[in-house]
Amino acid sequence: MIDQHSAIGSQQWAALTDIAYQPADNVRKTGTGDRPSDVKDDKEEYKKVAKEMESLFAYQMLKIMRETTGSMSEDKKENGYDTYMGLFDMEVSKLFADRGLGLQESIINWLERSQGVNNNDVSSEK
Repeated sequence: MIDQHSAIGSQQWAALTDIAYQPADNVRKTGTGDRPSDVKDDKEEYKKVAKEMESLFAYQMLKIMRETTGSMSEDKKENGYDTYMGLFDMEVSKLFADRGLGLQESIINWLERSQGVNNNDVSSEK
């Protein structure tokens, strides 16, 4: 039996990794190792990835908090409850990421360093 929380998390993680490695794939496709000509698109991708990663972090945090508090007593283990709470946690985590937990700037800086983008004002625009 598949745990719905893990299935939701793994789907979101798969989407994140697809986005996170897209700029590197673009570099490999050029065959020369040069950066793609449009660095602004990379910056937007980095912002998108950072927001998604922050959302995933918040989702995992909410999921673990719910598990450790023991909020699911035996009477709440009805059909669909786990799925509903997983979806609820996912939506709350998206709201957290929209307002920011403070991780996005660090993630963007890390992505820039790992891909070799040299522009300091990537995270200044919100």
